[in-house]
Amino acid sequence: MWVVSFCMQAIRPEPNTVMSLSVKQELRDEMRARRRALSAREQNTAGKALAAQLRGMPGLAGGQRFAAYLTNDGEIDPLPMMRVLIQRKRRCFLPIIVPLRRPLLRFGELKLNGRLKSNRFGILEPQVPPQTAFKIGQLDWIFVPLVAFDPTGNRLGMGGGFYDATLDVLRHRRHSQRPRLIGLAHEFQCVNRLDVDSWDVPLHGIVTDCGYYAC
Repeated sequence: MWVVSFCMQAIRPEPNTVMSLSVKQELRDEMRARRRALSAREQNTAGKALAAQLRGMPGLAGGQRFAAYLTNDGEIDPLPMMRVLIQRKRRCFLPIIVPLRRPLLRFGELKLNGRLKSNRFGILEPQVPPQTAFKIGQLDWIFVPLVAFDPTGNRLGMGGGFYDATLDVLRHRRHSQRPRLIGLAHEFQCVNRLDVDSWDVPLHGIVTDCGYYAC
């Protein structure tokens, strides 16, 4: 049974409306502003509620390698859940930007005594040798940040293309052979509908501080 907490009302644009680039950017700006406006106490409460939702997910106990992110720009915080996983002797990873022309992520292991450094966006990354970084296909579960989502699993990201390009290698795998891709968000980031781009890789589900959307 999913744990349900008090949730902010989601913004719901008119359904069945084709979203232009300008409309998507307006939605990004609005959602990012709402995330950043949350107090530290509200973010802490949301992160704990998210962890409670995630702990009940089917199949989670069978995973060994989990990737998430460190919060930036008001994103909902997966760190409480990462602590739970580490206590359960699971391996946890954070994204690392690969210095190539096209956006690409690898994943470095998060360790209690490990070193972190800031990337060019000021986001902390594990400081690990390149040869020890994992590719996305080597992970079991990936908790993906997002700016907005709809109930069918479409995701609007920050616009940099890092996750889109990284997830592209999974496109030709059978759905059951991909890592479990789970979007994480505050409940108010849900909208009626987002357009799907040709390069989008579908998520298996989305978890918020209020519940789970199966996709």
